[in-house]
Amino acid sequence: MNSDKIQLHENQTFPFSEDILSIILLDRTTGKNILWATDDYTPISSKSQIQLSQITGSHSNRIKPRIQKQKEEQQSRTRNKAEVFTPSWICNAQNNLIDEAWFGRKDVFNSAEIVEGRVNEKKWKSRKTKIKFSTDIESHKTWQDYVKLTRLEITCGEAPYLASRYDTVSGKAIKLKDRIGLLDRKMRVICENAANEAEYFLWASVAFQNTYGFELQGDNLLLARANLLLSFNEYTKHFLKRLPTEEEQMKIAEIISWNLWQMDGLTFSTPFSSPEDEHPSLFEEFNRQENFPCKIMDWKENKIILYKSLLKKRGA
Repeated sequence: MNSDKIQLHENQTFPFSEDILSIILLDRTTGKNILWATDDYTPISSKSQIQLSQITGSHSNRIKPRIQKQKEEQQSRTRNKAEVFTPSWICNAQNNLIDEAWFGRKDVFNSAEIVEGRVNEKKWKSRKTKIKFSTDIESHKTWQDYVKLTRLEITCGEAPYLASRYDTVSGKAIKLKDRIGLLDRKMRVICENAANEAEYFLWASVAFQNTYGFELQGDNLLLARANLLLSFNEYTKHFLKRLPTEEEQMKIAEIISWNLWQMDGLTFSTPFSSPEDEHPSLFEEFNRQENFPCKIMDWKENKIILYKSLLKKRGA
C-alpha cells in the first residue's frame, strides 16, 4: 500500500468474486439486496435494490469512497444527508478513550502527536512492542477477552471507526501497523498472539462477530462492508503470508452481511419502511407500506434478534 491515494484494487471498488459480492449485497432482514437509499445515481431509484450488474463490469467504479467523489457531490450529501466524515486522528483519539477505560491505562496502541503548523490537528505514533494484558489476579484480562468485546459504530458511513484502511479526509492509505479502527485493534492483538493458522481463523471470526455497525445509504454500507472484508484479507496476508481462500472470505463475508446492516436510525427499520402503529387509521392502513424491523445476529446465542429489542432491554 504505497500509493498516495487509496486504491481498493486497480479500477475496481469491490475486488471480489461475484459469489462474495452477492453475500455482501444481502439485506438479512428482507432477504433481498440492500437498497441504494440515495438519489445520487440517477436514473437509478433510491428505493431500488443494488444489483450485481450495477457495480461490476463497466460499472465497477460507480461507487467511490467519499474522498474520491467530486467536491460538489460531497457538499450535496453533507447538505441533504448530513453526511460528515470524521478525520482518522479524531477516530483514533475517541477509540483510544474506549481502550483506556478497558485497559486502565493510556496510549495502549498509540500516542497522539501534534501536527506541526496545523492547529488542533494530530497524528499518532503506533506502539511497536506487543500489546500487554493484565496478569494481576484481581483485574486479569486476556487478549481473548479483548477480542470478544462487542463494538458498534452507529451511522457508520464507510466505517472509519471500525476499519481504518485510509484516511477519510486526505484519502491516504494507512499502513497496517498504524491502523486505529476498533476491528483493526482486535486483529492486531490476534496477529500478535495466535499460535497457528487454526487459532488465527477462530479468533478472527470472533472479532468480526463482535463488531457491528449500521448505515442508511446503500453505497456507504457497501463500502463499509468491503473495507472490513478487505481488512480481513490484508491481516490474513500479514499473518499467514498468503491471501485467504474464497471459502475463508465467504465465511467472514457472511458475518459482515449480518453485522453491518442497513437501517433508518429513527425507525430501527429498513429504509422506506413505514413505522409500526398498533392502531392505524383506515387511510393509513390503505397507504401502509410493509414494515421491516431490522434483524441482526446474536452470535453468542446463535440466534436472530430484532435490533430494537436490545434498546428495550436498556430502557431506550
